[in-house]
Amino acid sequence: MKIKSIVIPLILLFVFLCAFFGCGGKRIEVSVAEGYVSSQNVSSLRSDSPNVKVFIENSGSMDGYMCDGSQLKDAVYDYVSELNGHSDTTELYYINSMVIPYKCNLTSYIKDLNPQSFRQAGGNRANTDLGDIMAKVLKNIDDTTVAVFVSDCILDLPSKDATKFLTNCEIRLKDEIVNARKRISDLGVEILQLTSDFNGYYYYSGGEKKILKDVKRPYYMWIIGNKNYLAMLNNDVPLSGLKSHGLNNIVAFTNKSVVPFEIKNRTLSGTVVNSNHGDYQVIIRADFLTTLQPDDEITNVNNFSFNNSNIKVESVNTISKESNAEYTHYINFIIPKGTNVSGECLTLKCPQLPNWVSESDDTTGIGDGENKTTGIKSLIQGVKNAYKGENACAEMKFEVKRK
Repeated sequence: MKIKSIVIPLILLFVFLCAFFGCGGKRIEVSVAEGYVSSQNVSSLRSDSPNVKVFIENSGSMDGYMCDGSQLKDAVYDYVSELNGHSDTTELYYINSMVIPYKCNLTSYIKDLNPQSFRQAGGNRANTDLGDIMAKVLKNIDDTTVAVFVSDCILDLPSKDATKFLTNCEIRLKDEIVNARKRISDLGVEILQLTSDFNGYYYYSGGEKKILKDVKRPYYMWIIGNKNYLAMLNNDVPLSGLKSHGLNNIVAFTNKSVVPFEIKNRTLSGTVVNSNHGDYQVIIRADFLTTLQPDDEITNVNNFSFNNSNIKVESVNTISKESNAEYTHYINFIIPKGTNVSGECLTLKCPQLPNWVSESDDTTGIGDGENKTTGIKSLIQGVKNAYKGENACAEMKFEVKRK
């Protein structure tokens, strides 16, 4: 009798485990976990319009970009004119040791992008401190303002202690971003690397210079503000539109986002998922706009992870904007046969510094003037360090029930 009383519960337990782990179960039902959003109706995108402030550095090293046919001029004109259609106000400035307001319209602003106008605008054009410049840009924005800052971002290295100088620049920029985040809790920073024609003097550390003629040089556009405004603007004025004006690379930083998403079977016909040879093929549709991450980061399956390592993302695909879909990406994944899962979390990791940052960096001040930027890695690393407490760009929690 004792053996029978033990065996029967064990058999019942085995039957239950087989049903739960997929030995006998043919269907599961998936749903968004409580507390997470499954509708764009509660999206955090802003519906009102921000104020846009444009700052172009007018130091001497920028003169070479002001040549005829410069892609920099076209990029600024095209992008800012598009932003102007979605902003409450658009203010234009030059910036170096001073913030210099420009009083005319955008068309005149572009026409006046030349060395003569830069000199007439004033300020210290010989020695610019990018830490001070970024501090001035950040002090000019609040929770309703988006700043666009354009610069070659070349750091003027001293003849001695260059490594210490770069470290100090990194720390300074981190501190400036941290302080700005105290005022703007959802602060986002997008850094775009672009290329433009360059005809003019290239300045080396130590004061030496040489003329570069008919070359291409990198420069940078920083877009800074409340990430929900940045996401709205990215939706209305996609950064991909700058590819025709020399856009090469993007890196972006912000805090973790609440991402609207839905979870269904692969046919999108419902939340009940039938097994396929014991496995369950599931799809998530999500809106990643507020993460600010470029598409190549989001479509990289290695940037996603589940709590349960047995569950793997198969593919991430962009949903075309032309389809007027309420989500930006499909995420296809499989729950393998026998996997124990009831509640699960899919995480989009925070980005590492992309390879292009190191490849573009010059730490000597005397390197190749045609395709390197002195100190750019220190600047971008400083921004990244200001967000070092952020462990994820987004999390999507869902529940699984056996049917």
